[in-house]
Amino acid sequence: MKTKMTIFASLLLAGFVFTGCNDDDDDNYTPDEKIVNALHQKYPNAQRVEWEMKNNYYVADFRDNNVEKEAWITSTGEWVMTESDILSINDLPEAVKNAFNQTEYKDWKVEDIDMLERFEMETMYVIEVEKGKQEFDLSYAEDGTLIKIVEDTDNNNNYQPTTVPEVLENFINENYSGAKIIDIEIEKGMTEIDILHDNRAKEVYFNNANEWLHTTWDISTREPEIQDIKTKVENAYSGYRTDDIDYIENADGSKYYFFELEKGDQEKIVKVDMAGNIIEEIKGNF
Repeated sequence: MKTKMTIFASLLLAGFVFTGCNDDDDDNYTPDEKIVNALHQKYPNAQRVEWEMKNNYYVADFRDNNVEKEAWITSTGEWVMTESDILSINDLPEAVKNAFNQTEYKDWKVEDIDMLERFEMETMYVIEVEKGKQEFDLSYAEDGTLIKIVEDTDNNNNYQPTTVPEVLENFINENYSGAKIIDIEIEKGMTEIDILHDNRAKEVYFNNANEWLHTTWDISTREPEIQDIKTKVENAYSGYRTDDIDYIENADGSKYYFFELEKGDQEKIVKVDMAGNIIEEIKGNF
């Protein structure tokens, strides 16, 4: 199966702005007692702690049970995020390791693995793989669900805390009961929230006025309910096979599928209604 890229967005990887601490030797910088206590309340076994300021957060680099970590704390002493280094695939949770080993990337070089823990979000694991000049970040939930695959174009895996606006969290709770929030990305006036709902990874999109635009998710080509539609689409494109299917539901009530079709080196992307009728072919990049 060819690489499946996340629809409508790519991972927001922002470089950090470093703020000086008015110390001649930043290695000796220590914030006030409130910040230090917040770290040790969260990580009582923290050792070899070094502090710096990033984007108005107090950031502690330290070791915790022989794991290198970076914890972010607000000026009011509230923990918001920790990034932990994972040394190898074998150190991942069993569900994540097994899921990765079933992908087409299992034989690629694993460049880096991070565990992200963030306030009011579920734990996420990011596996960076490369092969030749290709590099991708694979993001997994703790239960092994693949959340998304994003091309790593700048080799810059710096993460920063982002909170989910209450209005968007309320929308998700009301419309996707029981959903778990895994990630949020804000770029060019659009907000994408990645959730786990009904055992699926879903992407929920909002505009800059916090209005819901659409939600999309993968449909397995082997799911029974899609087989009749799949047959109808492939009959319309003789010799092509279905590589990927995405389901989209929009705020205006419309629903449809995007089929990615392949025949040798030829590819087509077609928009299909719920009865399997071809609406249009999508030209250019999807």
